Amino acid sequence: MLIPGLLLGFVIWYIAGGEAVTEPVESIVCNGIPLLSVTLGLVFGWATGEAYSVKIDP
Repeated sequence: MLIPGLLLGFVIWYIAGGEAVTEPVESIVCNGIPLLSVTLGLVFGWATGEAYSVKIDP
């Protein structure tokens, strides 16, 4: 999920004008979107990963 988040952040940054963006907005786009993408990927993986877990009966 890191790569799609980075690409999405870059595309939004580029559409917004590249270096003409102010610092707070640039921080949200360049840092927030990839972090949100990674977080959502981890949550989704955690929620759907039980099918792959190993349960050992004593």
